[in-house]
Amino acid sequence: MKIIDYDVSKRIPPITENDVKTKIIISHSISDGGNNFIDYVIRNNDGIFMFRGNLKNCMTDNWLVDVSTWEDRYNNGKTIMDLLLKKQTEMEKRRWTTIHYIVESYNDLLKIINTFDITGNLKTELMACWEKLPVNQKA
Repeated sequence: MKIIDYDVSKRIPPITENDVKTKIIISHSISDGGNNFIDYVIRNNDGIFMFRGNLKNCMTDNWLVDVSTWEDRYNNGKTIMDLLLKKQTEMEKRRWTTIHYIVESYNDLLKIINTFDITGNLKTELMACWEKLPVNQKA
């Protein structure tokens, strides 16, 4: 697993556009109020990169039921770098902490799921996303 915990405008992360086809790129953000957001990069039908994910409420310590493709103005990019830069800029404005993870193996995914206690629909979706990657398809 690769961890991107630095300013991507000053240091290019070890990521390529094709990584979205072979890996899961996950973003973890913590709001100033303490809510946890776990998102992963998807590519929509128009070829635009976006984040899809969920929120763990700090008051209830529960994940929301529904997983969402975020519709925020910064949640779109023509490239993965464009998306990461937009998110980083917005998170800095909000004073939220954000770290990105490039999940390269099933064990990496399990580590993320266990570390952030991901449950419910988000866990199910992340597991299904991993299974759909071409490297996991049987011939």
